[in-house]
Amino acid sequence: MASKKMHLPCRVGAQDAETHGTSLAQISQAGRWNQSVLCQAYLTHLPRQFMRIVAGFSASPGDYFLARAAHEPPYVLQKQLWPWIEEWEPRFEARARRQCWAEGGLDDDDLAADGFLKLMRRLRIVLLQDLAVLQPRYLSLPFFAYAPFNGPEWDEFAVAVRSDAVGATEPLSLLVQRALPELSGVLESTREAVLQNSQRLAIRLEARLEGIQDGLDALLQGKVHVTFTGHFRAGPAVSLAPAPPSTAPTLNFNTAPAPAPAPEPPVPGMPVVAALAKVFTVRDVWKEWKEGIAGQPAIRVLEETWGSRWRPGNGIRVQFCRRKVTWDELLRAGRSLNRLVDKLKQRRRRGQGQGRIRVQVGNPVPDDPGPGPRPTRGQGHRGRWARLGRRRTAPRRR
Repeated sequence: MASKKMHLPCRVGAQDAETHGTSLAQISQAGRWNQSVLCQAYLTHLPRQFMRIVAGFSASPGDYFLARAAHEPPYVLQKQLWPWIEEWEPRFEARARRQCWAEGGLDDDDLAADGFLKLMRRLRIVLLQDLAVLQPRYLSLPFFAYAPFNGPEWDEFAVAVRSDAVGATEPLSLLVQRALPELSGVLESTREAVLQNSQRLAIRLEARLEGIQDGLDALLQGKVHVTFTGHFRAGPAVSLAPAPPSTAPTLNFNTAPAPAPAPEPPVPGMPVVAALAKVFTVRDVWKEWKEGIAGQPAIRVLEETWGSRWRPGNGIRVQFCRRKVTWDELLRAGRSLNRLVDKLKQRRRRGQGQGRIRVQVGNPVPDDPGPGPRPTRGQGHRGRWARLGRRRTAPRRR
């Protein structure tokens, strides 16, 4: 008989939970009837679905409405309950930045203590909301005579919570969620997507506006150098006299717009070359630089006299840049073209036959070609066949 009386509340609670749709695993976890290693060592002993049903709510999470939960207690009331939460939370935040106790943090990581602080912060909000509704029923409780339950902030908060709790109605969103859970899920996901896109767009617009503002600030402060080129028509004079200190300076922007700048006319006597003459040898390239060919003046004279104004077109600029490499190499070599040609002739005389001649412009040409196969006299058509061991015979007659 004693055993039945002791197990009667457990049986009634389990049957009530089963009647309202609680799963067998939740009931076993609540009554400690599941002895598996997973439940005993790794899972918590808080079956949430079972707890919601026993408390009188629906089994699905979030399928309930509490009018008092819509009122956030003032922070003045919150910090009067368990004020040590505000003292320890900065230390855990400093520990996340790897700071020790002397620097305002912790020497070791403590996940359990961090979770405990977050739980206590949430529970003090729930406690204030619940006591605001329960105070009229239990006025004789002694702790209502102490702070924070006897100040003007508490009276204002309690009146607001009680007024909403009396005539509270369930919101339409909760009714839709109960009636059409799938439609409610689609609407909620769509709403979240729209909010995320709006936030992303707002962040991008804010970044661009900050860039434009920084550019305008730099321009107004004179940090950006502005260069105007071309010809401007004379317009109404703008007064540059300093304005009185009491009034803000004003600028006159009523001047007529200046026309587009026309191309700069050529200086009288300046030759304008549209294209360079065609050259095929290094001698022609050097002559074009030194003396000029095809009726054109010397390029050296044009560069020294007119700079780059004598070649205004893009085509001639490309030609000039390509030939400038050869001219620079010849000038850097420090020798005339005639000396180079004489060197080539001497090498050609020494290296008759099949020997190759290599000339590097800009570096002195060595007299000795270096190691390698030497050309042999008489290695023409006849000598090549003789070297290969084949006797040349007269062609046959038909």
